[in-house]
Amino acid sequence: MFTTSTGRLRPVWSFVISIVLSFAAYVITGVIAEAVAGQHYLLLEVISRPLVALLLIGVYVWLLTIADNLHDHRIAAQGLPLTLGWRQQFVTGCLLGSTLTVLAVMPIAVSGSGTLSFHHGIHTLLRAGAVLFVLLAGALAEELMFRGYPFQRLEEGIGALGAIAVFSVLFGGVHLLNPSASVWGLTNTVLIGILLAIAYLRTRALWLPWGIHFGWNATLGLVCGLPVSGIRTFNVLVWTSTTGPKWMTGGSYGIEASATGTVAVLIGLLVIWKMPIARSAGYVQLAADGPLAAAGDAAAGAFDQVGGEQRVEQDDGGR
Repeated sequence: MFTTSTGRLRPVWSFVISIVLSFAAYVITGVIAEAVAGQHYLLLEVISRPLVALLLIGVYVWLLTIADNLHDHRIAAQGLPLTLGWRQQFVTGCLLGSTLTVLAVMPIAVSGSGTLSFHHGIHTLLRAGAVLFVLLAGALAEELMFRGYPFQRLEEGIGALGAIAVFSVLFGGVHLLNPSASVWGLTNTVLIGILLAIAYLRTRALWLPWGIHFGWNATLGLVCGLPVSGIRTFNVLVWTSTTGPKWMTGGSYGIEASATGTVAVLIGLLVIWKMPIARSAGYVQLAADGPLAAAGDAAAGAFDQVGGEQRVEQDDGGR
């Protein structure tokens, strides 16, 4: 009931346990960060975001060892293999995320519905560096949780489409806790979750979705000075105040709750579906279960075929 014939914990049970431990990791790091930082919100983020990413990696390494009988390449197995082209995937993701953000913000700029104020000085540059670090670590933590080990185990249990549906709704639901959250913001966040999940499935690695996630948040919060899912903590260089219809600006939540944000994400979905991407090989599924590895290859291959051309896999090892 609980284990396979090879002694592995069944994927659905691994999923359930990993989700419980993941949320516990977020709660624990939040308590620690608040105890240290108090009301200093940027310091709180600097402490909590990298800490939760490290804790999640540790939890998933433990689960891969105990539940999945995997003793090698356990970080690579989470979706972070150092395969050929991993840097290119991350940079491509950053560029795509930034481009989609610009497309979403452009109607506000063209209509003149925003006013900008700029901040400068050494202290501001230091804060900007801290924000970049926070956004990089925060995007990694969310990708590890929503497209990493828990997603991978659920996909083994119920298939790619079911896993995409469950985790995209979870991704959107978590963001309902953010300030000024709305139904439109929830819908767009679910769509973003689908985009990031397909980016993972197309590459079988987290580099591309991590880059998209980071590029979107960094451009939106640090460069454009707009709320990131309702949060203003990251507007340290530029602060943009928007006026105009809520369908265009997203109100206090930002463009992630706007129609322009919806259009940008839909464009992103089309790009990810069609763009030629080299798929990371070697750590698609756990080597202990050959049939599962073949199933993982088949699922990713299906995404490649629908997108157009079959891609050639390349691999020069991993962690």
